[in-house]
Amino acid sequence: MGHRTSKQSMSRKLKETKEWIKRVRSRMEIKAWWPTLRAKLTGHYNYFGVSGNCRGIQRFYYHVVMTVFKWINRRSQRKSMTWDMFQQYLQWNPLPIPRICYALYDAR
Repeated sequence: MGHRTSKQSMSRKLKETKEWIKRVRSRMEIKAWWPTLRAKLTGHYNYFGVSGNCRGIQRFYYHVVMTVFKWINRRSQRKSMTWDMFQQYLQWNPLPIPRICYALYDAR
């Protein structure tokens, strides 16, 4: 049981994030916009991270990571980064892990 992110909210946030990534990917280097992406993910977790919505915020994280990888590789005709290189970049510059910020139900 618990609260879940609505389909409309999820698709709207994913679309906004995708459009933002498309706008900044070619204008600046990754390290310039990476902190903003981290802040966007943290804000999403803080807002939607309530009891019962773990799957929803994990799905959001997965889609954002896949979108970032996709649009990084569309900056030129050849691939800019392989999946292994991207995984290594994520190890050195991690994105916030999805987590529940607010427990609505106490087990007292």
